[in-house]
Amino acid sequence: MKAKLRELRDRFGGEVTGDLEVSIEACASLTTAGTGDIAFAEAARYRPQVEAGGASAYLVTEDFPDVPGKTLWAVARPRETFIGLLAYFYPDPQYASGVHASASVASSAQLDHGVSVSEYVVIGEDVRIGRGTSIESGAHVGCGVTLGEDCRIGPNVSLLRGVRLGNQVTVNAGAVIGGDGFGYLWMDNRHTKVPSLGSVQIDDDVEIGCNACIDRATFGMTRIRRGARIDNLVQIGHNNDIGEDAIIVSQVGLSGTVKVGNRAVLAGQVGVADHIEVGERATVAAASGVSKDVPPGEIVWGYPARSIRKAWRELAHLARLPRLLRQIKILEMRVKTLEEQTDKPEKS
Repeated sequence: MKAKLRELRDRFGGEVTGDLEVSIEACASLTTAGTGDIAFAEAARYRPQVEAGGASAYLVTEDFPDVPGKTLWAVARPRETFIGLLAYFYPDPQYASGVHASASVASSAQLDHGVSVSEYVVIGEDVRIGRGTSIESGAHVGCGVTLGEDCRIGPNVSLLRGVRLGNQVTVNAGAVIGGDGFGYLWMDNRHTKVPSLGSVQIDDDVEIGCNACIDRATFGMTRIRRGARIDNLVQIGHNNDIGEDAIIVSQVGLSGTVKVGNRAVLAGQVGVADHIEVGERATVAAASGVSKDVPPGEIVWGYPARSIRKAWRELAHLARLPRLLRQIKILEMRVKTLEEQTDKPEKS
C-alpha cells in the first residue's frame, strides 16, 4: 500500500506543513522510521526525536511546534488518526472462502456463504457458522456451537459444546471457551466434580486474547457482553457476567459468579473472589485482590483491595514507620534515664 500525503490528508483531514506530494508506504515508531514512513509524535516533548528522525512525514498535534525541514501533518485527534492509518496500510487479512481438504466437518454443520475453514480444523455436529467467518488451522468447534457473521477464530482455539458467539467476535490463538467450571464438593472422602451443564454466550464485537479461558456455567450461562476486551492468559470462571466494553488485562483470574459492570477495568494480575460485583466504570489496579464488592466508579488497589486513596495514605504511613521507630527508641532511652534518676536514693 502506498499513498501521497495529500491523499491521506484529504481522507483523514488536518493541515500539512511541508511536502504534500511525499509518498507514504508504512507507519513506524519515532526511533525506527525512515524514508517512506510516517511516525506519530503525540506531544511537544518529542520534538527532539522529530528533529533527529528520518521519517518522510510526522503526524502531530495541532499545537506541535514547527520543525524546519520536516513535513508535519497536524490533526485534532492524532491517536484516532494514527489508528485509521494503521487500518489503511495494514488491513485485516482476507481469507479465501471454502473448506480445506484436511479439515473435518460434520455432515449436519451449516456453513454460510464466505466461510473459510483452514487446515486441520474440526467442526462437530449441528454447528452453525455465519457469513464471512474464518477459522484458522487446528481449531476445534464442538457440537452445537453457533458462530455469527465475520468472526475470526485463531489457530488452535477450542470452542466447546454449545458455545454461542455473536457477530464480529475475535478469538485469538489457543483460547478455550466452554471448558468445565472449577467446582468440587467434598463427598465420600474425595473431591467430587460438580457438573457444568450450562454454556457460554459471547456477544457482538468481543475480542478474546491468546490462551484465555472462559468456563461454562454450572446452570444458565457465562456471558461476555458486547464490546468487552479480554487480554491474553485471563481466566473467566463459571457463571461470570462481564459487562459491555469492560477491559480485563492479562493474568486476571475471576472466580465463579463474578459480575463486572459496563466499562469497568481490571488491570493485570487482579484476582477476584467468588460472588463479587465490580461496579460500572470501576477500576481495579494491578495485582489487587478483590474480596468485597467494588462500588460503581470506584478506583481500588491493594491486597485486599480498598479505595486507592486509603491505600496511598496507608503507604505514606508505612514509609514513616522507620523514623517513628527511631523516635520511639529515643523516647524509651529518655524514659529509662528518667526512671534511673528517680530510683536513685537522695543524699542526706
